[in-house]
Amino acid sequence: DPLANDCLGLAKDIWDIKNTSNQPGLIDLAAELYLSSGDEKYLSFILSNRDLVVSRIEFTSPAIARIAAKIKNDEFMSVVRDSLQAYSARIKEVMNGTPYGVRYRPAIWGDGWNIQSFGVNQYFLHRSFPDIFSDDAVYNSLNFVLGVHPGENTSSFVSGVGSRSLLVAYGVNRDDWSYIPGGSASGTALIRPDLPELKVWPYLWQQTEYVMGGGATNYMFLVLASDDLLEKK
Repeated sequence: DPLANDCLGLAKDIWDIKNTSNQPGLIDLAAELYLSSGDEKYLSFILSNRDLVVSRIEFTSPAIARIAAKIKNDEFMSVVRDSLQAYSARIKEVMNGTPYGVRYRPAIWGDGWNIQSFGVNQYFLHRSFPDIFSDDAVYNSLNFVLGVHPGENTSSFVSGVGSRSLLVAYGVNRDDWSYIPGGSASGTALIRPDLPELKVWPYLWQQTEYVMGGGATNYMFLVLASDDLLEKK
């Protein structure tokens, strides 16, 4: 508890210094501080920045979804819902653009971490706005990480999870041809000029690098989110 209070106090201090910029990340920060402290000034900040919320809805919508039940401003929510409808339509179009039902945008890095993050955000959006966002993106994102992805190597990106998984990975174990159970790699990459593929080789760290935040954490969250949604069906 003392550590949590110290962290919250520091976050509030930083907010008082940084909340003058017009960045969508401040909506996320305000939502987190509102959930953590219950202080109405953070909610007031969000309500007074409706134009920012709507104009950058792709980035701000997960934060809004997390506090939607606490927002009693009907005018604000009406405008936000209209923007969410348009955003949902764009998501459906992108998801239908691949056989995997996810927003797959490979560059040099594997896209697994981005897809996991997308799935996590879609969970919050579906939970708060089930009439606008389906739960398909949550399941599809998890399926992609667990093997439903391009290339002949359909291993799970999560070491030790699945009938076949990445057992040669680049994490704190570096290059000793081993793995960390539960380590979540970015996965199938586009190694130009080749097609997307997943090689068994530790030095292609844009494919098999482990990270905690955004990698392992989002994977574990997606598993729990999928379980939560399936229990409610």
